[in-house]
Amino acid sequence: MSQSQSFFSLLRAQFAQEKFTRTRVHQILAVSQDPEDRVSRVADAFLVILIVLNVLAVMLESVPSIGEPYAAQFFMFEAFSVLIFLTEYVLRVWSCLESEHWASKGPVWGRVRYALSPIALTDLVAIIPFFIILSGTTMFDLRFLRILRLRRAFKLTRYSPDMSIVLGVLRDELRLLLALGFVLMLLVVMGSSLIFVLEGAETGPFSSIPGAMQWALRNLTTLGDADYVPTSEAGRSFGMVLGIVGIVFISMISGIFASGFTNARNKRHASLRRFVKIQLASGGELDAKALELIELQRRLLGFSEPDALEIINEALEEQAGLDLAALKALAKRDDKMLLDD
Repeated sequence: MSQSQSFFSLLRAQFAQEKFTRTRVHQILAVSQDPEDRVSRVADAFLVILIVLNVLAVMLESVPSIGEPYAAQFFMFEAFSVLIFLTEYVLRVWSCLESEHWASKGPVWGRVRYALSPIALTDLVAIIPFFIILSGTTMFDLRFLRILRLRRAFKLTRYSPDMSIVLGVLRDELRLLLALGFVLMLLVVMGSSLIFVLEGAETGPFSSIPGAMQWALRNLTTLGDADYVPTSEAGRSFGMVLGIVGIVFISMISGIFASGFTNARNKRHASLRRFVKIQLASGGELDAKALELIELQRRLLGFSEPDALEIINEALEEQAGLDLAALKALAKRDDKMLLDD
């Protein structure tokens, strides 16, 4: 028997033994880190492939030579996809109470809060356009609704630890980014106002402050614009100054993201390191079971094998004098902070 036949026979046997309780449904829909849970792994792979195919279908449907002749096939595939995504959404809302975070809010309010969470809203937005199109309404541009279906690509973030880091950094640094966005707006207004005064043109792009905003924004983002060139010496000099200010501004944004990614990685590094120390404190050594648990945690946090090995070696060097109770308390705090989302 080949390896693929063996896998599918084991999968069929596992499906036959399954009892799809709420707990089990929650486990299947969660990103699988257990190599023995074939049902969950197949469910993850199926949903990832379906999302990718949906993105490709939206792109191909926009090509007239493909979209028009195969409109019926695209519609059938869309209907099938929406049925799967709707079933997934309902099951996620139903089983979300298996998470302590949502269960603590009560059976009704917990599900409502989950349904209003960003990841659940992403799932919902992936479904709604189909029913709007199916209703035959003319209130929405059908092209916009088709493009809105590309939001399904964001569902892939659930299956990528690295993407969760990116979204986490955006969430953590949101206040700083909003503050910089406000500063950018002020710089655009000030820049366009000054170039309006310096140029003093009656016609053209610098004849009004709103008309000069595009020039100011392009200079601040260091893009420049051949169609928006000041004619006076003062205007050209101010353009160079504004370009330098733009470089500094972009460097600040880059620094925020770099710092955010470094902090996120350090937090995950500390979490995995503490997890390894707990395994050492529990058993005194890293046996096969402990290494399997560490491997699952490594995948969950998105570390490469060399990085995880380095963390294990660091923990082994500090094995003596570990306080198991304190480590478990810290690990529980880290898990709540890093993995609940």
